[in-house]
Amino acid sequence: MNFRNVIHIISWLLAVIGVLMALCGGVSWLCDEPRADCLALLLPAGTTLVAALVLGLATRMRRELSRRDGLGIVAFGWLAAGLVASVPYILSVDVFPGDPAAAVFEAVSGITTTGATALDDIEAVPRSILLWRSLTQYVGGMGVLILVLAILPFAGSGGMQLFRAEMPGPSKDRIEPRMASTAKCLWGIYVGLTVLMVLALRLAGMGTFDAVCHSMTAMANGGLSTHSASVAYWNNPAIEVVMIAFMLVAGINFTLHYRILRGDLWAWFRNREAVAFLALYASASLALAAIVFHAAPAGATFLHTLRETAFTACSLMTTSGFTTADYDRWPALAKGILAVLMIVGGCAGSTAGGVKLGRVQVAAAAMLREIRLFMQPQAVFSVRMGGKSIDETLVLSIVAFLMLFLLTLLVGLFAMLPLAPDFSTALSSVVSCATNTGPGFAGVGPACTYAAVPAAGKIVLCLLMLAGRLELYTLLALLVPAFWRR
Repeated sequence: MNFRNVIHIISWLLAVIGVLMALCGGVSWLCDEPRADCLALLLPAGTTLVAALVLGLATRMRRELSRRDGLGIVAFGWLAAGLVASVPYILSVDVFPGDPAAAVFEAVSGITTTGATALDDIEAVPRSILLWRSLTQYVGGMGVLILVLAILPFAGSGGMQLFRAEMPGPSKDRIEPRMASTAKCLWGIYVGLTVLMVLALRLAGMGTFDAVCHSMTAMANGGLSTHSASVAYWNNPAIEVVMIAFMLVAGINFTLHYRILRGDLWAWFRNREAVAFLALYASASLALAAIVFHAAPAGATFLHTLRETAFTACSLMTTSGFTTADYDRWPALAKGILAVLMIVGGCAGSTAGGVKLGRVQVAAAAMLREIRLFMQPQAVFSVRMGGKSIDETLVLSIVAFLMLFLLTLLVGLFAMLPLAPDFSTALSSVVSCATNTGPGFAGVGPACTYAAVPAAGKIVLCLLMLAGRLELYTLLALLVPAFWRR
């Protein structure tokens, strides 16, 4: 790995974070917030920009990025982003003064689009800090390094190395010949959808500031809200419908959105993963409504129950984490369905977390193939999806990823058991953070926060959030000795 290249690109990443921090500091000044809150953003913004300038000038790139360079940039870049993004939380007197573990947890939760929060009283937090929380989720949703790729020209195949390391999913679709053009297209679609969502939320009755923040966090499938009650604060069906629609759009591969813009209006419905995603959401919403309504007290209506389950299923399946109901009070079977939705997540190439539905589809097809081979040992069967055979190397890679994901959950669970009040809270926090969902069940359910988790537990969960957002391999590659050899 060439450390000079790695540090140079990370300096650009820090510059982007510094500019966004300064923007939030400007909002603080315009809103006439206390001087201390304004400085909590402007001081680290200035320091970060100076550090980025010095590092950038001292480490100019001299050759193309290698595969290991790309992995190192993404792994160290996201670690650096989480640490730098936590500084305003530490300096602000209204957030986490003197509690660096909670500040780092909040920042990493934002940048990885997890949406877990350690804030108990969100309404007491300055608006500039709430905007900063939303912005960290927004740049983390599409990928802060893909944003850097859109504004920084790379020689040769360097951009592709970053794209492969940061973009989620088993396949990395290039929608333009040049990687910089691909990054610009992805971010252009992302920003355009966000603007449309802001307008839709304003029409539905949400205020401008809240609409901007919720649009950024919904398109990132992040889930951080400007109110402690999350979307339940408004109790507005129109707002919930808008949120559902855009969370689903953000949970579908952005390459398909690009094809629609280019005239292929049926792109979603020709993609098996997207069709399965929408079908799974619809069936899960109805199944949850039937289960919850059956256990509901007298006076409950099926329509209101369906409204709650449709929003909750969408929020957890896209790993957004917004809430309109305390689903931790639902029957065990309903919570089991929600847990499965969290783990499965959205589509490859989307801003949603989880293992991705496409991987689950391929793994299911591979298991079916093995059952058929058990019955007919002499036959030759291939793993097929959509009438096409899937390369065996990809099948093996996906099965290995799923096994590694389960192993990560197991290790995380044993690390959290001594730090959590009960088994359900430990398991739920691990699954929620590794899938980048945010709220879970029991002690970290929709009516609770992560404030009670001890500092050591917050650090464990931060590592799980990073591992989940970078899809395990990028972060775990740092533990392999060969990664560090020249």
